[in-house]
Amino acid sequence: MKPGNTILSLGVGAGAAVLSAAGLVLGLGFAPVVGMAIGAALGVGAGLMCTPLAPKPLVLGGPPPVTVNGMLDEAAQSAEQMGQTMRRLTSRPLWDGSPLDERIGQMLQGISTLAANPTLRGRQGIDGDIQMLWSLATDYMPTIVNLAIENDKMHSTFSGRSSKAQVEQNIRGLEHQAGILGEALDRIETDVVKGTTRSIAEHDAFLRSRFEQFGGDSVLDLSKPSPTGA
Repeated sequence: MKPGNTILSLGVGAGAAVLSAAGLVLGLGFAPVVGMAIGAALGVGAGLMCTPLAPKPLVLGGPPPVTVNGMLDEAAQSAEQMGQTMRRLTSRPLWDGSPLDERIGQMLQGISTLAANPTLRGRQGIDGDIQMLWSLATDYMPTIVNLAIENDKMHSTFSGRSSKAQVEQNIRGLEHQAGILGEALDRIETDVVKGTTRSIAEHDAFLRSRFEQFGGDSVLDLSKPSPTGA
């Protein structure tokens, strides 16, 4: 949980506890011990109400658009949806000290920027760069975000130290894999700057090679056919 959110929840809870106890003791004549106990319970409840609930997983799937602008519009919409999800997710306890949220945030900003790029929108047909950008925005990155949500839920449920440590290790793995997806996004940006393009087969081969070098199990299904079958 980010420090500001933690302080807010604690502050609300403590404030509610003090005010409730004072009202019960001074206003209603409760015994101090009873009033403090009830006030503490009310304070805990108020603090929990200020702790954001975990977001729902993102829905994946659906046929790819058949136009350049359709693919780029859908990529931009998906990035916005993921951004909304991450704003809720990063206020929860697991993310204190984890750079995954920042890495995902950078990816979403990059996707949005490229999806609005006039050069990409001016291309005559759906090429490998546009296909890979669409896949990053609607498949690969949502998969990372959904796994972040899943691990967040496990972290908040588990009480054992070793179980929590395993979740934190999972998050570090997601950090590395999000970084590899960032490299794929950089390649698209390089193509736009240079005025060139790569085929979807080239982009797919790059990702497979990088994940093999990563050495861990990929959370992504890189065997699926390209969006347009090209």
